[in-house]
Amino acid sequence: MSQLCLGCMCEINGEQKCPHCGFDKDSVQSAPFLPLGTILQERYLVGKQIDNSVEGAYYIGYDNFMHSAIIIHEFLPSGICGRAPGNVDLVIREGSEQTFETLKKSFLEYYRTLARLRELSSITPIYDIFSENGTCYTVEEKLDCITFSEYIERSGGSIDWNTARPMFMPVLSALTSIHEAGITHFGINPESLVVTPAGKLRLQSFAIREIRQQNDMIDAELFDGCSAPEQYDPNAYLDERTDVYGFTATLFFALTGRLPEDADKRKPDGKLPLPTSVFKQLPPHVVTALAGGLQVLRSARTKTCADLKTQLSAAPTVRAIQNEATRNAVQAAAVRSYNAKKKSGIPGFAWVLVSCLSALLILVVAAIIWVSQSNFNIVISNGESNADEDSSVSSAASAIIDTSDPDSIVVPNLCDKEYNRVLSDSSNAEYSVLQESEAMFSNTVKEGNIISQIPEAGSVVTKGSTIVVVVSKGPQQRELPAINNLTVEEAIKTLSGMGFIVNKTEVANDQVAKGAVIGYKDYKVGDTAPYGSKLTITVSLGAETSD
Repeated sequence: MSQLCLGCMCEINGEQKCPHCGFDKDSVQSAPFLPLGTILQERYLVGKQIDNSVEGAYYIGYDNFMHSAIIIHEFLPSGICGRAPGNVDLVIREGSEQTFETLKKSFLEYYRTLARLRELSSITPIYDIFSENGTCYTVEEKLDCITFSEYIERSGGSIDWNTARPMFMPVLSALTSIHEAGITHFGINPESLVVTPAGKLRLQSFAIREIRQQNDMIDAELFDGCSAPEQYDPNAYLDERTDVYGFTATLFFALTGRLPEDADKRKPDGKLPLPTSVFKQLPPHVVTALAGGLQVLRSARTKTCADLKTQLSAAPTVRAIQNEATRNAVQAAAVRSYNAKKKSGIPGFAWVLVSCLSALLILVVAAIIWVSQSNFNIVISNGESNADEDSSVSSAASAIIDTSDPDSIVVPNLCDKEYNRVLSDSSNAEYSVLQESEAMFSNTVKEGNIISQIPEAGSVVTKGSTIVVVVSKGPQQRELPAINNLTVEEAIKTLSGMGFIVNKTEVANDQVAKGAVIGYKDYKVGDTAPYGSKLTITVSLGAETSD
C-alpha cells in the first residue's frame, strides 16, 4: 500500500509534509487520543483526531479492505477515562467504572440500532461497530462536505424558503423513520448538519441520550438556541418534540441568519422575534410551522416530525377549506339552479349569485374559527426594542389568512412510477417540485418505484407545491448471491450495494486461489438475510505450506 498522510489519507509519495493538507508525517498524537498509525480490527488505520465531543473522539481513518478514507468514532467519555501516552488501552478513572460500563452499554445499543438505518440517504451510514482496547468504535464513510453553518455563511448569511425547502424536507422524513426505530438525536443544530457537493443535507453527530440532557452522570452537551428547554432540566421527559425544537431552530437559522434566543431565556414569555423583512417573504404556513415547532412549552409544541413535515409541505388550512368549500358549493349550486329554474321560473343567474354568497359565508366562518384556534406567539421585529406585541401578533394573523389564490394545479398520480424517471420527466416541472422522502421496504412495489405520495393524486394545490413521495427499496429480506472466486473487493462491493455490512475471515484452502473468496461463513448461496445484516465472507490464503 502506498504511504498515506495520516492527516487526510491522501498519498504523500515519501514527502515529509503532505502536499494536500500540510500534515507532518512525524507528528505525534497527544493522549488520550489513539496514537497515529494504530490498526483496529486488523483493518482500519487510525489517523489524526479531527473532532471530539463529550461522548468521544473522531479520527480520520483508512479502510484497508475497501481502500477508502473513513471516519472512526471512539467511545471516550469526557472526564471519566483516559489513556497513557503511546498506549491504546483505555484507563477508567477510579470510582467511575460503573458509569463507564453503563454509558458504554448505551453506546453499543444506540449505534447498533442506528446502523440498521444505513439506507436512509439523509444520515451518514455506519457500516461497522466493534469493541477493542477496553472501549468501542463505530466506522462510517467520510463525506466530502461542509457544515451547514459554513454553507449559510457562504450563502450571504441566510437562504430563502424555496432554497431551504428541498434541503430540509428529506431530513425531516429521515427523522420520522429514525424515531419510529426508537432512535433520538437531541442535538440538531447548524453544526450537526452537513451539505454535500450535490447540495443535499445530511444529519450526523448522533449521541446517546445521557449526553444530551443535564444529569449527574456526565457533563451534558447542549447547544445554545437549538437545545429544547426540557434538555436543561434533569427531571424532564424528552421525546420526539425535543428533536422538533432543534430541527425548527436550525430551519429558523437558515431563514433568518440567526438562532432563536437560548431556551432558558425564552421560558418567561416564549416570544420568538422574527425580522419584518423575513416575515414578509415567508409563506404564511411556514410562519405557522416555525411558531409551532419552537413553542417553549413542550405540551404546546408540534408533536412529531411527520406533523411538522405536513405543516411545511401543505398549503395553508384556510386555502384548503376554500378549495373544498368552493368545489362543494359550486356543485350544489349547479344542481339547485337547474331544479329551481324548472319549478319557479326564477332566472338562473340569481341562483348562482345566491350560491356564491353562501360559499363566501362558509369561508369567512371557517377562517375565523381557524385563526381563533391558531397558537401564535411570534413577534415581528423591525429592529426596535419596544415593538408593540399586540400589533405584531395581529400582523401575523393577517398574513396567515391571506386568501390570495395563485394558479392552482391538480396533483398527478405518481404511485408505482419509477422515481428517477419522474424526476427526469420535464413535463412535471409545470406541475410541482418533487421531493423524495426516505425509502421504505416493500414486497409489492418494485425497488426504485414510488409507494405513496402527499398530497394525494387529484388534490388541488398551489403551483410549485412540493409532492412528497415515498420510494420503495424492495423487500427487506435479500437473497445472497454467489460470490465464490470473486476478489475481496468485488465481493464487498456487491454485498454492500445490496445493503449488507461485510467483514472477512481468512483460511487456508488449496482449491481456491489465494486472495479469492471461498464463500459465506454462516450462510450459503440462495439463503436470505435482512437488509443491513452483518455478513462474514471467507477468503482463501492458498494452500498450506510446511517446512
